[in-house]
Amino acid sequence: MNGVNLAVSPRADLFRLLGDESRLRLLALCAEEELTVGELGALLGESQPQVTKKSQPLREAGLVSARRDGTRTLLRAAGGEVGRDPVIAAALAEGRALCTRDGSLARIAAVVAQREEASRRYFDARAVDDAAPAPVDQLLPWLSILAPLLPGRALAIDAGTGDGALLPLLSPLYDRVVAVDRSPARLARCAARVAAWGLPNVRLREGDVDDPAIAEEVGQRGGADLVLLARVLCHAARPADVVVAAARLVRPGGHLVLVDHVPHDDETLRDAGVVWLGFEPAKLATWLAAAHLEPAALAPLPIPARPALQLAAARRPPRALH
Repeated sequence: MNGVNLAVSPRADLFRLLGDESRLRLLALCAEEELTVGELGALLGESQPQVTKKSQPLREAGLVSARRDGTRTLLRAAGGEVGRDPVIAAALAEGRALCTRDGSLARIAAVVAQREEASRRYFDARAVDDAAPAPVDQLLPWLSILAPLLPGRALAIDAGTGDGALLPLLSPLYDRVVAVDRSPARLARCAARVAAWGLPNVRLREGDVDDPAIAEEVGQRGGADLVLLARVLCHAARPADVVVAAARLVRPGGHLVLVDHVPHDDETLRDAGVVWLGFEPAKLATWLAAAHLEPAALAPLPIPARPALQLAAARRPPRALH
């Protein structure tokens, strides 16, 4: 009989697809991290068109998924049932072995960290300007946002404070405010503004939300009532990791608030160090849930901004009484 065996043909196609070492390496790298075509090219030592060409059969077979972020394409290995297929599992193991031998697996962390370099250069290069406070009409909408979060008012963390634009609002509402930023240039600008505003309860800290020294300081106070990440995630190499680190600073009953852009296509923001062109609201909610926080709010912000902003707030559950 000369017909095609439909029961065997798909498996035969899969064996042929996974019989190429370059595709095995690409699949293994995509299983470790969601990576842009450019990042994969840097890891594999190939051009972006080559990566796109080699990934296409993997995408058509459902082994790799793609998503767009502005003009960039990011690739990730598919999970679920696909990941439990013994043939694919063996292919991933072989791909990881190949990537371990050529060093590309070990270089993933450095390549991902490069996402934030443009952001660091942009903010470090900004000159310190005058210490004029933000217009009151720009801060007023935040009052309605923060009001439900104020049962606890001992400590607020403004992570990625930047120029400290929100500190005049946070300072009167909390006994102590810790303003954190990793850029010395931005902290210098923020310090000048804090002095001009006369905010005695604001303390500046250089670093990130996952710095042990900051975690220890916050932990000694029993955690923070509010941790605010305003337009921070769009500059982060791994936004989900930042959310988890920030959640660790929240005391039981306290809140973590994320403010960031909705999805947009303004590629000019890349020049300002933006890594991600916004986030789907469901993605923010997923990250908060993964950090073991209870949803409190998820809505657009009533603030004139382009691209538009959204807010996602979640609460750490209070400790159970015994």
